[in-house]
Amino acid sequence: MANTITFIACGIVSLLLLASIMFAGHDLLLPATFMIVTVLIGGLCIYVANGMIQRRAEIMKSWKD
Repeated sequence: MANTITFIACGIVSLLLLASIMFAGHDLLLPATFMIVTVLIGGLCIYVANGMIQRRAEIMKSWKD
């Protein structure tokens, strides 16, 4: 569930930043591009961390059995 929320949130923020480029013109092109990349990399980090946490929970569960 967290991965879905992460993907949706990253998409919404990226669309807002693209809209800011469209409405404000080329003055925001470079900063908004860096912000979009930062948001997508942050989403990837959350995705990987969530996978690691889920895998750890599975390993801990198998150790208890």
